Amino acid sequence: MYACLRSKRDKKDLFFILQFTYRVFEMPRNRAFSEPEYSAEYSADCSVTLPSDPGQAVGRTHEVTVRNSGCCLCLPRFMRLTFTPDSLENLYQTYFRRQRHETLLVLVVFAALFDCYVIVMCAVVYTSDKLASVVVACVALAVNIVLYLLCRYGLLPERISRRLVPYALWVLIDAQIFCYLGLNFARFHQASDTVGWQAFFSFSFFLTLPLQLTPIVLITAVSCGVHTLALGVTIAQQQQEDIQGAALGRQLFANILIYICAITVGLMSYYMADRKHRKAFLEARQSLEVKLNLEEQSQQQQRLLLSILPKHIADEMLQDMKKEASQKEMQQFNTMYMYRHENVSILFADIVGFTQLSSSCSAQELVKLLNELFARFDKLAAKYHQLRIKILGDCYYCICGLPDYREDHAACSIMMGLAMVEAISYVREKTQTDVDMRVGVHSGTVLGGVLGQKRWQYDVWSTDVTVANKMEAGGIPGRVHISHSTLECLHGEFDVEPGNGGDRCEYLRERSIETYLVVVPKGPVSKNGINGVKLSVTSSNGNSPLLINTTECNGSVHTACTTPEEPEELDTRVVNPSFPNPRRRLRLRDLAERVIDAQENEQELNKLLNEALLERETVQALKGKYTNRLSLRFVNPELETRFSVEKEKQSGAAFSCSCVVLLFTAAIEALIDPLLIANYVTLAVGEVLLLILTICSLAAIFPRVFPKRLVSFSTWIDHTRWARNTWAMAAIFILTLADIIDMLSCQPPQPVGDVSPAPAGLGGCLDNPKYYSYIAVLALIATTMLVQVSHMVKLTLMLLITVASGIVNIYSWRDIFDQYDLNHYKKYRRYLVPSKYTMTVMIFIMMVSFYYFARHVEKLAHTVPVEN
Repeated sequence: MYACLRSKRDKKDLFFILQFTYRVFEMPRNRAFSEPEYSAEYSADCSVTLPSDPGQAVGRTHEVTVRNSGCCLCLPRFMRLTFTPDSLENLYQTYFRRQRHETLLVLVVFAALFDCYVIVMCAVVYTSDKLASVVVACVALAVNIVLYLLCRYGLLPERISRRLVPYALWVLIDAQIFCYLGLNFARFHQASDTVGWQAFFSFSFFLTLPLQLTPIVLITAVSCGVHTLALGVTIAQQQQEDIQGAALGRQLFANILIYICAITVGLMSYYMADRKHRKAFLEARQSLEVKLNLEEQSQQQQRLLLSILPKHIADEMLQDMKKEASQKEMQQFNTMYMYRHENVSILFADIVGFTQLSSSCSAQELVKLLNELFARFDKLAAKYHQLRIKILGDCYYCICGLPDYREDHAACSIMMGLAMVEAISYVREKTQTDVDMRVGVHSGTVLGGVLGQKRWQYDVWSTDVTVANKMEAGGIPGRVHISHSTLECLHGEFDVEPGNGGDRCEYLRERSIETYLVVVPKGPVSKNGINGVKLSVTSSNGNSPLLINTTECNGSVHTACTTPEEPEELDTRVVNPSFPNPRRRLRLRDLAERVIDAQENEQELNKLLNEALLERETVQALKGKYTNRLSLRFVNPELETRFSVEKEKQSGAAFSCSCVVLLFTAAIEALIDPLLIANYVTLAVGEVLLLILTICSLAAIFPRVFPKRLVSFSTWIDHTRWARNTWAMAAIFILTLADIIDMLSCQPPQPVGDVSPAPAGLGGCLDNPKYYSYIAVLALIATTMLVQVSHMVKLTLMLLITVASGIVNIYSWRDIFDQYDLNHYKKYRRYLVPSKYTMTVMIFIMMVSFYYFARHVEKLAHTVPVEN
């Protein structure tokens, strides 16, 4: 029965201690901060539910979402994503620019490859009139190389690199295109000149420029508009006499459709990248919230542990706890944490008149008063370098010089005792009771350590501890009673008088221990006194001091900052004097509580999130031991399997790009050759097949819209690498096959052996063979848009497009391109590279460029963050 009652009492005591500790260690929450909660009108992919605050009601969550609105009003509402408030959106834009900074280097490589293309095409059949084109291309190539090196190694100021370089690169690329157009085609401009390169770079701007969507749309529209206007005006001036307005209008309109297709797919790519980055941004925010919550809980546990044990022992015990189980099993005995400490000063202080104080106030008032008093003692202990051992009822027990040796340990203990006498004087005046402090100090050696295996308790043992206890018992209220060993540790900081402790304590008398009472210090030991603190001494009886004032006011030390009439406010926070107060990592809501002004609060939150994002971006480039250099696959099969089955929710949008490209392809061919029946057949059949592929890919994203079997099939495709690759190859194969069928359906002209040029303006593939190569470029763009497909699969698909287009251009369409060159270039034909080769090389250069981008993106996807 007694054991049962005792167990219940222990549980109640433990509950009281935990509740008291929680209230003490928790920061006061005067104001609550919560993330803005918006309605569910936003996409689930761009929202992250953050863990609820432990202090809040169960089930309440904090959700940060994005609004479907933005400054680019010409776009559909679902594509205009923006965070609220504006400061969070600004922070995201900074994060987005940093993420795309490396991708900007890819655009520089694209421009350099274009320069190489111009130089090679001019050098193959070189004439003196091509010198200007070669010089401009060489200068542009040198500028691109220098710009790449400056950006790659961070040699430019951040402001210039982030804000100026993207626009400068856009101007440089446009200048290269227009110089190539003006210098290489100066005598024989055609409506199809450099259209493929303009479409290629228009799409590349959306892929790589670290700008917001609105500036990219504007600069791309300006580039395409100026290019179309320049071609139209130039050709109209050259053909003033026999201008064919209808044919020129169809060609220019076909150019516009190519640009619109490239821009449309570019917008979709930007939207997909922006959506992905916003999700990563919110995941980083969630990770930050969880990390800070865990750190705060860890700090609370550490503070709770350090309130029981000194820091040096707690650290050693924590290190032992982190040992592996195998190491612990090898130990035959439990570890004893015991240390010998020499040259320390032990202080015992007891409240005299505690019984009278208990009878003069209620139990609640007494507990509150003792809590404030002992909290004040803890603060003084931290100030005078004391390690509190324990509180025994109304007795306070601490040591100076443990664990680190201090030469002034005796002086610090005496100052601690004098300060405790001063603190009890406030209680005496407040309660109007005859209470005082009896302080005893003794210096010597102790053995300190932890007792217990389940419930730890730190304590010290030695004869000197017993002597210190008897020094307090044989002391005088309101005085600091010290032994002869303590006096020997002093350096004349204090005057003493005989204490006659043996008259009041039999233990001291039997062992002939000489004792002394501290009187008035001889004067300031140094300019600032002991340990930089000036002493202010008053005396109640004219013989010895009863008060020591060590309070700092307004950043400077005064001899009398407080008086009994204006007592210093007691701090009720429990501070463990055995270790320095650790820096507390606060959560977002805690930061909000500490910042009064709302704008400053918002800046602090964003600063913390920005620092977390910077840490998240600290990654290590994968070496050979992590991935295969050629395939970029993880060497670890398990890690590669996890990576391959990762779900990408935007695969359906990627497949829809193939449908868009096929639709624009059919429209372009209808303008070029309205009578081509195969174009309409491939459009109908191809769109149906591509829609089937797209719907099967979208079913897993919208499971409530489609049947369960279709959703299961779509999920299986997403989680099966070979099925996913097959699905992507099928889409590109359909797109390429439609283009090849249309090209082979065109009737070639009569052989060019009679060297008589065919009449111009007949339309069809004879007057516009280059447009079919531009359609192949659009197919390459559609291949680039595929997601969850490795760069090797994309390379295979792009090789398929390039080889198929090259074979048709060089062999099947040989006569068509020869007749085209004869009709339009006439006597300059022998000074130019045949169009069938220039178009094929152009497609090849673009294929290399897009493959470089695909490899770059996959390399970033395989990058593993480094834990600091």
